[in-house]
Amino acid sequence: MAAPECSSVEVLTTNLNSLRTLRSSVTLFFKIIAEGPKEENSNDGEHSFPEMAAKCLTDVKNNLRDLETHVAGLTPSTVPVSLGNTGLLSLDPSPDKLPLYHQLLDCYTYVEKIHCYSTLMHSLLSGNNLKRSSVSLPLSTKRRRPAQLNHSVPQQQVDMLIQGINQMFQDMNLNISRPFGNNAVVQVTLGQVLRAVVTFRGILIEWVVVRAYNEPLVDEDGKVDLYTPSQYKVFQKVTDNANAAMLNFCSPGFSDLSVRSFFTWLHSFVSLFTDVCKKCNYHLHNHMPPTWREFRTLDPFHEECKP
Repeated sequence: MAAPECSSVEVLTTNLNSLRTLRSSVTLFFKIIAEGPKEENSNDGEHSFPEMAAKCLTDVKNNLRDLETHVAGLTPSTVPVSLGNTGLLSLDPSPDKLPLYHQLLDCYTYVEKIHCYSTLMHSLLSGNNLKRSSVSLPLSTKRRRPAQLNHSVPQQQVDMLIQGINQMFQDMNLNISRPFGNNAVVQVTLGQVLRAVVTFRGILIEWVVVRAYNEPLVDEDGKVDLYTPSQYKVFQKVTDNANAAMLNFCSPGFSDLSVRSFFTWLHSFVSLFTDVCKKCNYHLHNHMPPTWREFRTLDPFHEECKP
């Protein structure tokens, strides 16, 4: 297996040496032509200009014949490089487009090597078993992770969860309605501070809107208004923070705990207009009360003071 490879390398080395000798002879010929005939008094004992030029041409002819003989012994490549229409770029005489052809040729050659190496690696890796277990179990005996169906839980489970949260806080009232089918809509009244509409999808909270205590939760048709924001900037900011808290507490694996944590966080706004900021110790900052509650400690902060 190693003999053909060594012979091909030797043949290639011989061709390169022949090419180098040919280039040297051609360079010497053009050097003699460029210098021209010298003065007769300085050419004593040397050949004349025509003789030197004829001798160089003979060397070029012999070297070219040797190179052709050696090149005939090379094995042509069996993998053609398909350039498609880009091969026509080599016919463009414009000098600024000729480098593009050579760059494309190098790129195609590189891609062919990558394809060859990737095929070889695929054949090697496909022979290795990367599975954790070499024992193949039937499909019926494999354990599958149970699918999370928090968006389609029974109504009784959601009702029991909301009633339990309603009993936790005496100053927060929760009313459940289902105007759109199975999904619950909870109307929240927190003391005399605010009102909120919490939209559920199954047992997961999907949307929250917080309004002032004097703002209605239903529209002119008597339906629950799910999307109209509050007209007060304070409760618009509380709405934004409530939706951020809803995403923070969301945990499909512990849906009951996430809902209780959210309503506990929302209950901390019962003292929205009486709490002072934990950082600046002021009630108002830029004419706004502390509208942010830290998720763990429920400490109040202004928007500019929150950690």
